[in-house]
Amino acid sequence: MNTVQFAFIAASVLALLTAPFWSAMLPSHLALMQALTIACIWAIFAMGWDIQSGYTGYISFGHSVLSGAAGYTTAMLIYNVDPNMSLWITIPLSIIVTVLIGLVIALPSLRLRGPYFSLITFAAVLVFYRMLRPLSEYTGGETGISRNIYTYGSDTTILGFELFYYEVRYYIALVPMLLVALGLLYISRSNNGMVFKAIRENESAVEAAGLDATKFKIWSFAVSSVPMGIGGVLLVHRFGSVDPELFVIVDNSIEMIAMAVLGGIGSILGPIAGAFFFIVANDYLLPGFGNVLPIIDFGTTTRYAVLWTLVLLVLVFARDGLGRKLWNWLGRLGGDDR
Repeated sequence: MNTVQFAFIAASVLALLTAPFWSAMLPSHLALMQALTIACIWAIFAMGWDIQSGYTGYISFGHSVLSGAAGYTTAMLIYNVDPNMSLWITIPLSIIVTVLIGLVIALPSLRLRGPYFSLITFAAVLVFYRMLRPLSEYTGGETGISRNIYTYGSDTTILGFELFYYEVRYYIALVPMLLVALGLLYISRSNNGMVFKAIRENESAVEAAGLDATKFKIWSFAVSSVPMGIGGVLLVHRFGSVDPELFVIVDNSIEMIAMAVLGGIGSILGPIAGAFFFIVANDYLLPGFGNVLPIIDFGTTTRYAVLWTLVLLVLVFARDGLGRKLWNWLGRLGGDDR
């Protein structure tokens, strides 16, 4: 990382930390803060997917099961045990459940190679979704759980600055996102992270070197379960409810993949950029264009058509991702020869 790249990262973090203040000067301040809050949570999901699928090359369509498991665990704890249960309790308990479910998926599936792993993770979503109905006494079935799940955040004052409830919610999502990013960056640069990437490049060579590739693949899946658990808890508290459409369907896993593709798979920082671009564009920028160009209906269908077209273009013309393209350009700007 050269000076220009470091300055860009520092400026980006500073912009995120001060977002409630500078965003107040922009149109639809509340809508932007809500979009940034959701983007923080989806960035956690995208990073969680990336440390497993992006680094090992084993593409998972089942990570929505992990976020769903965390969301339902939190909702059931609050609804059935204590309506005022703290995040400090729901997050670790939900992470434990998420890791256990992740291991149930990973132990049999990661012994396979090629598309068979992806098919099993896809099937895991269908199984989890179908299980919600017979367990409706606890899960709420197709309607989910929406009673007694409180949302965090209230008007407060920090260092003399008055923050509204939606700005407090933003920081509750931002801080875990930054911590997850630091943790996953550390792992990705460790010996384990090097093995993850080696598996992606040539798994047979890893085995020939005397390393148990299956063990490292399972380890990567377990690691990825942790951010999925954190994000699931934050999401259920953000919306105050949990249901299959919001947490479990395979569309969620595909959106995580799209965010990683936009930012750059196998980079941790790339999925963060992709998540913010995807969510802010979908929830704030494109609806704003609807006010400028009223002849075009920028409803949900149009917005997703625009974003998915962009994802396809990135896959065809910039497979490294827009985030990595920007990172490499900053590297050249700072004197790198790449």
